[in-house]
Amino acid sequence: MLKLIIKTKSKNYPVFIGKNSLDEFRKTISKFEGKILFLIDKNVNKKCSGLVEQILSFSDSNHHLIIDCNEKSKSLKTVERILHYLVENKFDRGSILVSVGGGVLGDITGFAASIFMRGIKYYQIPTTILSAVDSSVGGKTGVNFQNIKNLVGTFYQPNGVFINNEFFNSLPRREIISGIGELVKYAFIVPYYYEFYRSEIKKIFFNKVISDLVIKNSIKIKSEIVKKDEKEEFGLRKILNLGHTFAHGFESASNYKLKHGEAVFWGVFASILLSIRIGLLPKESKHKFIEDFGIIPISKFIKEIDISSVINFMRTDKKNIFERIHLVLPAEDKIFIDFPIEERIIFKTLERFKEILVIK
Repeated sequence: MLKLIIKTKSKNYPVFIGKNSLDEFRKTISKFEGKILFLIDKNVNKKCSGLVEQILSFSDSNHHLIIDCNEKSKSLKTVERILHYLVENKFDRGSILVSVGGGVLGDITGFAASIFMRGIKYYQIPTTILSAVDSSVGGKTGVNFQNIKNLVGTFYQPNGVFINNEFFNSLPRREIISGIGELVKYAFIVPYYYEFYRSEIKKIFFNKVISDLVIKNSIKIKSEIVKKDEKEEFGLRKILNLGHTFAHGFESASNYKLKHGEAVFWGVFASILLSIRIGLLPKESKHKFIEDFGIIPISKFIKEIDISSVINFMRTDKKNIFERIHLVLPAEDKIFIDFPIEERIIFKTLERFKEILVIK
């Protein structure tokens, strides 16, 4: 088993990676005397019932809610349901929440924990590759509002993360691809790891197996960035948003038929095309991306997106300044943040993006 300590200004907490991680979770909550509410993804409860029962058996608490998790349920309505349960069952500031699910449930759980009685403890047991390598650490919480991705949320760190990749055995192909989307992002953020991720992504795609080392390296990359800029006050953390402005536009424009990681994958590709257009990258970068990551199939939902709709949603992105779209863009040996781009250039880039998808 691997262990990391995430260090931030607001809180330090452990991340356990491996088959014995659930034993560490058992040890952690066995010391706890207050009430525990387990929030469990409906799909995880169905496909991984044995693991879920094991987790619930660690505590005498019989409090749990099954949440039907998707981008539509990532809403204030779901958070309100959780808050109602906490009040009706007399939870207090000494109580804790536990998320057993993917990135959607982790974000919802963290947000609910951050606002109930001005903040209670919560723990993450991520059950998807995407949540394991990215969203379960770093403390970004939130929900969608008026079809705008993550518009309402907080920065609120968990008290511990426990990653057992046995959960990943039941993941469908699209969830595997969704996790790969975030890994591709890390490959470009830290060029030193590019070949490592390129190789590992092929293993994950063909064998549906992700190593503990991939998870550890991804969390290490993210944690080092979050340590220096926990709440995006200095700009550094925005590097982690590579591809995300396009991705959030793709997700919203598809009415969330695209999964987040799928959208991030194509968002990174769109960012590369835009960087080529404005001279930040050579033309060969497009061919290299297709050669290195062309194994990823093209979702029909990305082919069907309406360019004007994507740009409309990109205008609502939280990183924008003075009503201008700002992007995180790759360049040779560098990542630019807060790069202002005219909408006509984005439109032309997306036109080319769709042309390439048809050819590919």
